[in-house]
Amino acid sequence: MTKGIFYLLLTINTCIGTLWAQQRTGSSDNLSIIKRNHTTGFANGGWKYDRYKELQSLDAGTSMVLADLEGPGMITHLHTTRHFPEELFSRGIVLLIYFDGATDPAVHCPLADFFGDGVNGSAEPFSSTLVECAPGSYNAYIPMPFKKSAKVILRNDTDRDAMNYSYVEWEKLPEWDESYGYFHATYKRMSFRLLPDTDTEFFSVKGSGHLIGRQFSVATDDAEFTKGDRTSPTGFMAVMEGNNEVSIDGVERAIDYLGSEDSFTFSWGFGGVFKGLRSGMPFVSKEADTSFLSIFRFHDHMPIRFNKELKWNISWKNEQFFFEMMKRRAAADDGNVDYATVFYWYQDSPGGYLHEPLAPVDERRMRYIKK
Repeated sequence: MTKGIFYLLLTINTCIGTLWAQQRTGSSDNLSIIKRNHTTGFANGGWKYDRYKELQSLDAGTSMVLADLEGPGMITHLHTTRHFPEELFSRGIVLLIYFDGATDPAVHCPLADFFGDGVNGSAEPFSSTLVECAPGSYNAYIPMPFKKSAKVILRNDTDRDAMNYSYVEWEKLPEWDESYGYFHATYKRMSFRLLPDTDTEFFSVKGSGHLIGRQFSVATDDAEFTKGDRTSPTGFMAVMEGNNEVSIDGVERAIDYLGSEDSFTFSWGFGGVFKGLRSGMPFVSKEADTSFLSIFRFHDHMPIRFNKELKWNISWKNEQFFFEMMKRRAAADDGNVDYATVFYWYQDSPGGYLHEPLAPVDERRMRYIKK
């Protein structure tokens, strides 16, 4: 072997090793790099029963400022309590994050759904690259840069006080990098009847940025929609087969996942609980007449990029194997599905996204809504 070929192979091997390590850790940053003039920041919130008695508590019908930060900076970790009873607090408490003085929040989500704790707080504990549903707590490791300011708020929409301890870990940056995007997350809930011509918009955004993930909670009480087999005991049949169509910058179906389960990286339905690094099903259950599913997928290793706009539709128009089933269920005044979704993305502006209004708490806490 010549010396030139040897060094070429060595370089290729080094590059492959580096890429493998980056994919494994979800970050291209080298932890050994000493970053000058980066200051570690920390903010406590909620627990006024210890050293910091001036902290706000998360009382009924109030908002609690968890962190009010001056930039430029980068939120690197958000930790907060899981609250019990889950059926009251999981969607009764709302996470709001504002950047750079924007009047509209960049993040507007019920607490549990933001952290992947789907079906109103029913998910089993799991850890992924970006969010974590731990026993007793939630954690987010999503980088959230801001140029001027960041404000993290928890809002208690219920009529009961919540015992909460939260903190934010962040870095003060020496300067703002114009290539940074502002993190966003939005919650939406829909209930509709599944028909052969159903084509529903789940998410749309205008601007420039990239999508990094989704979390869905799905429910249906249609027994025919949830027939399963030995590989998929709950199945979700027609529900899972909708094509996930992603249109980018005016190009229709730039990405076209031929089935919802495939869009979340699974096959042959949603067969059982799975907790992966970037995709998972932390809750799959059939209870009485209703089947429930919580699923997530993160694209931190390969964001879906857009320069002008992105739209995410799910269409059942081509699911010919299920047309008769859907018609039969509709004729029986059945065939309903309930989706609660969170989309996570970065974009070039700190605010301006119009989030869906949240339903009243009593409706929000219901695990299944039939319209």
